[in-house]
Amino acid sequence: MLTPRTRGGPVRAACPFLALGSGAIIAGGLVAAIQAHQPVPVLVWMSAYLVLIAGAAQVVFGAGQAWLSERPPTAVWIAAEWLVFNLGNAGVIAGTLYDRFAVVLAGTLLFAAGIALFLLGTRGGTRRAWRVGYRVLLGLIFLSSLVGLALSVQARMH
Repeated sequence: MLTPRTRGGPVRAACPFLALGSGAIIAGGLVAAIQAHQPVPVLVWMSAYLVLIAGAAQVVFGAGQAWLSERPPTAVWIAAEWLVFNLGNAGVIAGTLYDRFAVVLAGTLLFAAGIALFLLGTRGGTRRAWRVGYRVLLGLIFLSSLVGLALSVQARMH
């Protein structure tokens, strides 16, 4: 019998995050390669952010949600999550590159909202131990965004 899970539901749910996350990893690698001979600190940071947060974390969050959810999230949920999370990433990157704290703050708020959506997207379901691990990872990445925001405030003070 075909159910939402057997018709590609989890794969469909993860695809937008896998696609953009993979692109961000490649972009981060290219940024690192381009400036390898004369590293610019903000570009080193951007490269790491693209690879680790916009890339790897997004892939894990999207795939994890698709795998751990009781049923695949709706297309509207996925679109909202993808948009909020990635607008947040774009805001953090743009605000940091152009030294605009208000943009970093707005990006961090959107990023936090995206993390909350991923958290809510895994209510119920099976694989309890995996779900706990997934949620701990969401929490750690959220805490890292607060550290980044604090560092941004500190940089403005000096």
